[in-house]
Amino acid sequence: MGYLALYRKYRPDTFEKLVGQDHIVKTLTNQIKSGRLGHAYLFTGTRGTGKTSAAKIFAKAINCLNPVNGSPCGKCSVCLALSSPSNIDVVEIDAASNNGVNEIRDLREKVQYPPVSCQYKVYIIDEVHMLTGPAFNALLKTLEEPPKHAVFVLATTEVHKIPATILSRCMRFDFRLIPVNVIANLISGIYDELGKKYEKEAVHQIALAGDGSVRDALSIADTALSFSDGELKYEHVLEIIGSTNFDVILSFIGDIISNNSGALLEKTEKLLSMGKSIGVLIKDVTETVRNMLVLKTCKNPNDILSLPENRFNQLKNLANQTSNENLIRIMQLFSQAENVIKYSTHPRIVFETTAINCAKPENDVSIDGLLTRVAELERKIENFTTHKTEQVVKPIENVLQNKDIENPKPTIDQLSDMEIKGKLLNHFRSINREMLWNVFQNVKISTKNGVLTVTTISIGDDKIVETNKDLIVEALYEYAPFTVIVEENVTNKKIEDIENETEKLKKLFGDDIVIIKD
Repeated sequence: MGYLALYRKYRPDTFEKLVGQDHIVKTLTNQIKSGRLGHAYLFTGTRGTGKTSAAKIFAKAINCLNPVNGSPCGKCSVCLALSSPSNIDVVEIDAASNNGVNEIRDLREKVQYPPVSCQYKVYIIDEVHMLTGPAFNALLKTLEEPPKHAVFVLATTEVHKIPATILSRCMRFDFRLIPVNVIANLISGIYDELGKKYEKEAVHQIALAGDGSVRDALSIADTALSFSDGELKYEHVLEIIGSTNFDVILSFIGDIISNNSGALLEKTEKLLSMGKSIGVLIKDVTETVRNMLVLKTCKNPNDILSLPENRFNQLKNLANQTSNENLIRIMQLFSQAENVIKYSTHPRIVFETTAINCAKPENDVSIDGLLTRVAELERKIENFTTHKTEQVVKPIENVLQNKDIENPKPTIDQLSDMEIKGKLLNHFRSINREMLWNVFQNVKISTKNGVLTVTTISIGDDKIVETNKDLIVEALYEYAPFTVIVEENVTNKKIEDIENETEKLKKLFGDDIVIIKD
């Protein structure tokens, strides 16, 4: 016989070898040991999780003459007979190609015949959701009251398509996705048996690419087995599964974090010229950002990521340059883009627009965008504070008198009043303080001996400026410490006093008696 694929060669033949489905194995083996067998079972779950393998093991186990802990022994006459391709007591039916009512009618007729060499005749109907409505109706009565020697095992990946009348007559078992570490251990054992050298990170990446499916992972492992005669490396696996170059993706995300829109468009062109599809790019970006989030939030991140040390350090350095909120926002935007490109005639434009939106949180007026900007400001303030704390402490008299010889700061007295007003207006606009920006359009600025005086024109503007003194200091942070004084225009003050006195007189004597003359 020719070469046998790994997923066929290492298909489990006992319950002990069925990985990742302990809850199902425990229930089935207990039923076999106690003899409390049902007549119809439904195995549901995503592809490659062991549904058909479990059905075949179960078919052997309920007929085995000497079961071992609920599993078939594989040595008795019944086990050997059922292992033969010519056996007719375990019938496998592909519902995808035998989905008509005539095929089910034929099954109903043949199910009446007893098994030849076994106690039970087992019918395994794979992809049972593909049966037509009339076919389900034809199967219904037989499934509800089959002959004593018949056991049905239905397997499907889309349980929601099966009629409720069928579901109610079956014992349902949900097969879970297989954990990455379990698949990695399985592949490591196979490679060890075959004498294949490998890096631990390479095997972990194969398991990760399987997306919880043992069969998918083993198919990739089979390809990797023939990729090179030497040691299987992490980079080899990335090349096999078509992932984008790690350094390029890291650089792409770095441009997002640093708000470099031009570089993003250039790198998009470079990535597409390498033959990568938009779907693969989105998946790679999302997965890398997710790894960065794991790195920033988990106590032992590399136990989850299993990255080579140099790549782990690269990812860590990049992750420290941004906040968790920004990473979550990037993941959300690219996840949305993944759904949009399925129906878009211009997926590249969707990808580029998403990348630029990620790099421009100031354009995002959603709650997520606002949280991202706040988190970035907090991070920058924290880094600034840490940096200042680490600096050498200068003599207190130098600080008070602005005599830092190494890095002296200019005073605001060196600026003209118009220059100071321009700096303040630019700062208020950059932080989206439109009301304050409007107020400062009409104020008068003056400086003298380190004192900045703001004189307001309109009534009430002095209170607005008074409550935002800290923003004035923030806008002029590169200058030596100064004092801010807020004054109200004297004319306006007199008018306000007159109006207050008028209101008092009106309340005392009444509006019809008090008359104000110019």
